[in-house]
Amino acid sequence: MFDPRADCFFEDPRSNRSRPNDYGVLRLLRRDILFCLSAIGPQSQRALWPGAMAIFAGIDLAAKFYKGDDAFGQVGSRFTEFVRQYFQSISTEGAETLYQLRNALLHSFGLYSRTKKKVYRFTLTACDVEPLIQPIPPEAYQVDLIVLHTCFERALCRYGADLDKQDQLQKNFLRMFDNYGAIHIG
Repeated sequence: MFDPRADCFFEDPRSNRSRPNDYGVLRLLRRDILFCLSAIGPQSQRALWPGAMAIFAGIDLAAKFYKGDDAFGQVGSRFTEFVRQYFQSISTEGAETLYQLRNALLHSFGLYSRTKKKVYRFTLTACDVEPLIQPIPPEAYQVDLIVLHTCFERALCRYGADLDKQDQLQKNFLRMFDNYGAIHIG
């Protein structure tokens, strides 16, 4: 990549590294997502909700780097802009629906969210069957967590490719790295 710090951040979550070492925060999140959603062992032992929560934390993190901004009160706009840009073929409404699911899981460990104008009720599946979001009128949505994970990984690939080519994205990335890019594990 354009900078060794980006290599650390985007490192393959399956790679083995000896300790003590610096680890990219995104790499650690992706490792934990794989652990939670892994098909290793019985499916009943997967930790789907924590895996989904880690995916949403990963989107939040990538969106900070994409925008080069961590301002308070901007999480929703950063999140939905990143999703619209890098999740293939997702609508503005779909990006907002994912943001509301993020809020439901991360803030309440639940499947209900609301805005001033709309109520969102969610059903989660892990079937690996498209579409990512299936509306169930009038106010419910079914979201497949395995498809969400696939979309997240593909979005990271697209973002990484753009990051290698675009000066402004590189400046944004480097602006965030010292605070959010890596941690030392002894």
